[in-house]
Amino acid sequence: MYNLIFGPALFYDIPEYLQIATTHTFWQVFSLGHFPIHPFFLGILWIFIKFLPVNAIAMLFGIISIFIFYKISKLIFKKGLFWLAAIIFALFPAVWIINTNLMVESITLTFYLISLYFFLSKKINWFFASLFLMIGTHLESIFWIPTIFLFPFIFGIKFNRKEILKFTKAAIVSIGISILFYVSIYFFSHRVISGQSEQLTTYFSSGILRMIRNAWLSFIRDYGSLTPFVLVFLLIKNVKSKLVWIAWGIFFLITFLIGANWQGDFMGRRIIFAGVLISLALYKYLGKKTFFVILYLLPIIAANIILYSKGSPFNTAEIPPGQILVETHYLAPFTKYNGTILLIGEDDLGKIDVYLKAGKRVFLTKQAVTAPYMLLVGNNYHITSLGKAGDSESRFLFQKYIVEPYNSVFELKSYKGVVSKDAGQPVIFYDNGFWGWLARRRIDYGDAGSWVWAIIINHRDPTGWTYKDVRGIWYNM
Repeated sequence: MYNLIFGPALFYDIPEYLQIATTHTFWQVFSLGHFPIHPFFLGILWIFIKFLPVNAIAMLFGIISIFIFYKISKLIFKKGLFWLAAIIFALFPAVWIINTNLMVESITLTFYLISLYFFLSKKINWFFASLFLMIGTHLESIFWIPTIFLFPFIFGIKFNRKEILKFTKAAIVSIGISILFYVSIYFFSHRVISGQSEQLTTYFSSGILRMIRNAWLSFIRDYGSLTPFVLVFLLIKNVKSKLVWIAWGIFFLITFLIGANWQGDFMGRRIIFAGVLISLALYKYLGKKTFFVILYLLPIIAANIILYSKGSPFNTAEIPPGQILVETHYLAPFTKYNGTILLIGEDDLGKIDVYLKAGKRVFLTKQAVTAPYMLLVGNNYHITSLGKAGDSESRFLFQKYIVEPYNSVFELKSYKGVVSKDAGQPVIFYDNGFWGWLARRRIDYGDAGSWVWAIIINHRDPTGWTYKDVRGIWYNM
């Protein structure tokens, strides 16, 4: 529990946000940070960081989110065991992670729930204001606003056309003002809008099959591997109205479009809002049997709590000071070393030859060998870590240098002999014990469905791998 509250901020954008919030004034932070700048998130962080650890801030907003969700559930179902839906929501792996590990979505989700509550309560002014706060926290939350209007259709809440139109106009105006708010920040701070073109390029270059994979894996890892099958079964069994099917179709389309975008971070946060509707629907169709869903989710969260209790997975390299450290750019915010740091993918690694000739020692971290396939974000694997595929970003170094173990890292040395034909060939390690079917740091390690599937198809996650160096020699550390 101590590590959960006072442990390091594991989401790799947080060090940048902390640096901004602790070195600038309240009004300055609104215009800082990378695209899309997250003005209200940084403003909130600036206030709360003065008396709470970063993970405690996530927990505070998580508690608020669960309370608001409870109010929404009571508003929809009015009586019965409606509080079970709030427990399901809290136990969804993705929801649990952002409620214990500060990310932008830790706060955005709270404002989404507040917006939904005021919409269902038909309080248009508060609805307008909460949407503005949500969008000001994260610009991309605009895409989830249409899902708010699906709730009356799916749960049979009475809204006439006039009321729907009135709230739709309020949402459009709030979006317009929010965009003007962002534009004004960029204009008055003389910043150049950047970052969006890279995201769009990544999105549209993925290919439809990979996009389907991204959305599917995000869904089953973040809400439980059995949840989509249970949900689809319940919908087929219970939904008779074409209008309700259309509403669900819109919901799944939005979830797919957002979840299809590959990013090198904790992907579950991108479809986090989907958990609200899913948990409410599970209770609507299961009633008292919702207890079985809770029993299914509990081991998943328990496994993650045990993992979190072990502290940060990012190990500081134990190497002599004043030398050269080569690290994956994914872990740049967490890397501290009294010497020169070269980031793979960002820095010119041709400098390695220059440093070696000058008598410097060059070290390569083990994380740089396995990234991005074993990339740790939020103390959990990225979805592409379900198995090793493709080339590591540091593989080319093994094809050029002698690579020898040094403490918990590798040391690179010059080589002038004949390059081995096996240079750069992967060597993969597995745990052949019973508990080695799934890698311990997977978010779904406690998921019964994932275990059954792994055993049926005889799948085992690699526990690690390295490459044969320029001589054709490899070392396992």
